[in-house]
Amino acid sequence: MAKKVHAAPGRPGPAAGKTGRRARVIMAASTAVVALTVVTATANSAVAQGGTAGSNAPKRIGTAPRAPAGATATGATASGTTLHLSVNLAPRDPQSLADFVTAVSTPGNSLYHHYLAKGQFASVFGPTQATITEVSQALKTAGLTPGKVSSDGLSIPVTATAAKASHAFDTGFRNIRLKDGTTDYLNTSAPALPGYVAASVTGIVGLSNFNAITSHHSAVRSASKPSAAAGRSSNTVAPHAYSPGLCSDITSPFPGSIDGTDYYSPGKLAGAYKMTSSATAGAGQTVAVFELENVDAASIAAYQSCVGTNTSVSNVFVDTTSGAGAPPTDGSVGVESALDIEDLIGLVPGASIIDYQGPDATSATDQNVIDVYQRMVTDDQAQVISTSWGECEGVESSATANAENTIFAEAATQGQSVVAASGDSGSSDCYYQNGSTAKAVDDPASQPYVTGVGGTTMTTSGSTTTQKTWNVNGGATGGGASSRWAPVVYQGGIAATTKRAVPDVSALADPYTGYPIYYQDDARSTNPSPDIIGGTSGAAPTWAAAIVQANAGTACQANGQVGFLNNALYKAARSSYPTNFWDVTSGNNSVYATGFTAAAGYDQVTGLGSPKETGLTTALCAAKGTAATGASTFHPLSSPKRLLDTRNGTGWGLSSIPSTKPLVAGGTAPVKVEGVGGIPSSGVTGVVLNLTVTGTTGAGSVIAWADGTRKPSTSNLNWTGASQTIAASATVKVAGDGVVDLYTNSATHLIADVQGYYTSGTTGSNYTALTPARLLDTRSKVGIPTNTKISNAVVSLKVRGHGGVPTGATSVVLNLTATQTVGGGYLEAYPEGATRPTASNVNWSATGTTIPNLVVVPIGSDGNVSLYVHGTSHVIADVSGYFSTSGSAFDTVTPLRLLDTRKTTPLGSGKTLALQISGADAIPTGVKAVVLTVTVTGTTGSGYLTAWADGGSRPTASNLNWVKGKTISNQVIVPVGSNGKVDFYTNSTTNVIADVAGYIG
Repeated sequence: MAKKVHAAPGRPGPAAGKTGRRARVIMAASTAVVALTVVTATANSAVAQGGTAGSNAPKRIGTAPRAPAGATATGATASGTTLHLSVNLAPRDPQSLADFVTAVSTPGNSLYHHYLAKGQFASVFGPTQATITEVSQALKTAGLTPGKVSSDGLSIPVTATAAKASHAFDTGFRNIRLKDGTTDYLNTSAPALPGYVAASVTGIVGLSNFNAITSHHSAVRSASKPSAAAGRSSNTVAPHAYSPGLCSDITSPFPGSIDGTDYYSPGKLAGAYKMTSSATAGAGQTVAVFELENVDAASIAAYQSCVGTNTSVSNVFVDTTSGAGAPPTDGSVGVESALDIEDLIGLVPGASIIDYQGPDATSATDQNVIDVYQRMVTDDQAQVISTSWGECEGVESSATANAENTIFAEAATQGQSVVAASGDSGSSDCYYQNGSTAKAVDDPASQPYVTGVGGTTMTTSGSTTTQKTWNVNGGATGGGASSRWAPVVYQGGIAATTKRAVPDVSALADPYTGYPIYYQDDARSTNPSPDIIGGTSGAAPTWAAAIVQANAGTACQANGQVGFLNNALYKAARSSYPTNFWDVTSGNNSVYATGFTAAAGYDQVTGLGSPKETGLTTALCAAKGTAATGASTFHPLSSPKRLLDTRNGTGWGLSSIPSTKPLVAGGTAPVKVEGVGGIPSSGVTGVVLNLTVTGTTGAGSVIAWADGTRKPSTSNLNWTGASQTIAASATVKVAGDGVVDLYTNSATHLIADVQGYYTSGTTGSNYTALTPARLLDTRSKVGIPTNTKISNAVVSLKVRGHGGVPTGATSVVLNLTATQTVGGGYLEAYPEGATRPTASNVNWSATGTTIPNLVVVPIGSDGNVSLYVHGTSHVIADVSGYFSTSGSAFDTVTPLRLLDTRKTTPLGSGKTLALQISGADAIPTGVKAVVLTVTVTGTTGSGYLTAWADGGSRPTASNLNWVKGKTISNQVIVPVGSNGKVDFYTNSTTNVIADVAGYIG
């Protein structure tokens, strides 16, 4: 058997393959030089303390960098040192930008795949001209000469001496000498700007020339040194006809190696991932690669000759020129670019490739990095952007991270997909930059608008192909949780982390089963040499190729290019996993410290797994669809259906791999409504949910809204402490993709039971509002012959013919209140004669609780509703309306806060407050009733609140009941007066909040 060829000596695995500022590929037996990096403290994306809005008082922006361990100060930076800076500006409305990205990525949204045209971003989301002028003038006043703002409006270039920058930004500069003897300069303080412009600036990049960016390819698996040829020529590889395999010129130096075992040819790799293999794969598409080194044209030509392709490869130089920098001929420089470009050529030979090249990584600054990414996006020539370069979050400045974030959001608005390698240092991404073994992830793979790509080891034997986590000889897939970015909606229920989790997906990365490429090493040959290489640098362009193939397919051609990938990726995983993904379930990324372990479903090692292109394309290129709108009628469910229960995995996690972890603080649970639990698969405009939190960890709230739209500044359920179980009803607008989102600001388990739904059209029931009337009060023998508490028993509540409910009513709206409870318990409402459901309506967890909840419940054939009490409590039931064939239809609205007395004056005891409804949130005049979530907070004693139509008599029924110190929410459907107003009365001083969800009539 032939001797297996191993990686060159030096740092095992990827170490010798790093191409960074001070760490490059070290061939033969030399020792790899470790890159040292500046550590910067995590900084707010906004401005630091100091000053007030509109004032001239200076505000610090971000934080100053810290010198790495072992660095020594060598004195002040020379005052004449030239700095190339960019003052990076915030979008005019960051939330609107985020909302637009979500909308264009959500099927059924009216904006789905309606991307911005090239050059449109500045006028839609860029800072206003007034802001640009104001910031520019502030810079001039400080003695600087700002350049022309970038085409997207996001950055103002400034070239200045250290002396001028020191004066303008109120910071000093110092030189430091690193362990390797290199000298850099750093700013000693966070930059400051006048308060009236500081809020418009996300950061100033370029105040330090230290950069730790590195490529993520492994060491090269070198063959024995080939015989030298006379002269260097790109024609040493004879041209071949196209084949998804590889020519013998590239494989013969590795005798005994087997395609699919020791390396993967483009055809074998495409076959493993269910991708297309043809000379025209990717035709009509363009993919851009980010590079900080020269590319060797002869090596690219040699590879094209080998595989028989004629792929267009062009160059765009940013902050550099053709021929500048180190030549790609030493076996180190040019390896990354060769891997990126040749991998793409092999998988999508019909596409065009643009190499966006910045200055060499050995001298590139953060500003150069930002400039290259910004050019890739503002050019808007490529539908897919691939980067195999990055740095650990812990050493990246907040200014750089924030600038990148806005640029990648801009890419998403234009329909550009961005993929990035997750790193090769396992769970300790900062190890080779600052020596830390702590868990850390790589930027830009951790950016919210980027798809992070991890790495696998893959082997094919016969018809069987297996994958496991790549972790070999000191090189392993990067993965973990961001230290900077909050949980993202698209990972809700899949990645149970308190920050954005990395990676999203994975692909082949192991150099021992890796990518054969050509690259130039003059020490070995005067002609390009064939070798085998790996690292997540190979996985990223492989995923880029998968997206290119999807974009070129018929589905995307009809429905629009993929664009921002992550929303569609995780949506596909929720609905059909692992149909569209190759789940990687074994291995770990522990290299320098204990990391993470692969498991069934999503993990922080290989993400969702590798692509199964055939099925994934359908999911990524989903039909546009339309959201149901307009006046709607109600369809009650005969028994509540549970859509979500994070305790047992119902509706939580991947379709085939449920999760039992609670919803994290700041996390969002996307809940599929259409097509679930007897609900139609289309045409649903709204849903009535009973939301329950249990196992709470502290005070918090839940917000419910339509997926793919802006999270409102409202709430549907509130609680005041740990270990509580509490429920509230919510009527929620349903998005075109049939999903509603549930957000909590405090870790808790969450349950969602559907009571009924609304559809456009007239096939359901209409609503009639009633003057609230009390049908049951066990405290005073109303509706029951005794006044004792109910304990583990059923109460039969007469509904039809009582409180204004006619015999033709099909469902009734009741406000149920449990009061004077003993211990914990719950209450269930259901049609009399039906089987008692497993879903509860009112929950309590302590003695002495008073808690209400609105329910919509079908009426039994005998005209009654059953109320089951588990535990012991008095029960109150007030009727506020009913559904029948007569009455009025319902219209959903975007949730909006109509009232918050915390901003004015609490509603006093015995006082009444009139709230204008008509004219608010597009609610027309003449509506008959309004659906509100009413919350009381800052309660000063026990009390109740009653809502009714302005101009009418206050009813004796209540809508909310509470005890002192509690924050309680409840949904109410309250009649609206002829003047468009509703009234609120409370018998105890409290703050009152009212959020609207829809209206009747």
